[in-house]
Parts: sequence; C-alpha cells; structure tokens
Amino acid sequence: MIRIEKTTSRFTLTMTVERMGKDFNVSLYGGDGPHIGAVALAVPHPGLRDQEKVDASVSMLTVCGHKEDELARRISYALATAFNCTVSVACGIHLDNATPQEIKAVLEVSDQILGQALKDLSN
Repeated sequence: MIRIEKTTSRFTLTMTVERMGKDFNVSLYGGDGPHIGAVALAVPHPGLRDQEKVDASVSMLTVCGHKEDELARRISYALATAFNCTVSVACGIHLDNATPQEIKAVLEVSDQILGQALKDLSN
C-alpha cells in the first residue's frame, strides 16, 4: 500500500492506494470532514479508435449534494488507463465555508497527489 499526504495552510489531503491483485483500491480524503462523497469504478478496455491504446469506462455513485464525483472519476480513469487495470476510488473532502480559491487549491493538490501516485506505482 502507498500513502501520500500533502498539507497546505488550510487543509491536508491523504491518498491511499492498495493493490488488489493487479487492480487498485484508492481513497482520497481530507479537509475539515473526511467522508465518502463519491465512488468511481474504472474498467479498462481497448480504445474504440485505436485498439492499441487503453481506454476506460467509469461508473459513478455520488452521495446527494456532494461534488467529489469528477475528482473520483478523473483519478480512477487516470490509473485505469495508465496501468490497464480496474480501479475503485472513494473520495470525500470537505472544507467548512470553502472559498473558490480553496476549492481550486484542493483540485491542484489532488492533481499533485495523483501525479505522485502514478510515479510511485510505476516503480
């Protein structure tokens, strides 16, 4: 299992990635109230235009009123296509009274964590 944690002056985000055979089970959570807001399941398949390229279909479950679905989708798709495996991602990040700038910072830090996970899993 890998664990990646990044802290800013406002929040901490944590990603864990656990191997399940050749597949991955991922959690991304943090802020003032970690929780499960959305779950994504990405299943790889040959690309429709280029059979040599890996593509993936992503199915989503989102808790009503939560907005982590696009983040969970992006992470599951990136890992599924990079490693040609099935990937589940549970995501829940909450910041009390978040400003647009803080939401942008969460997305930027999430992208940094995803980049680190891709690097770590490639080794």
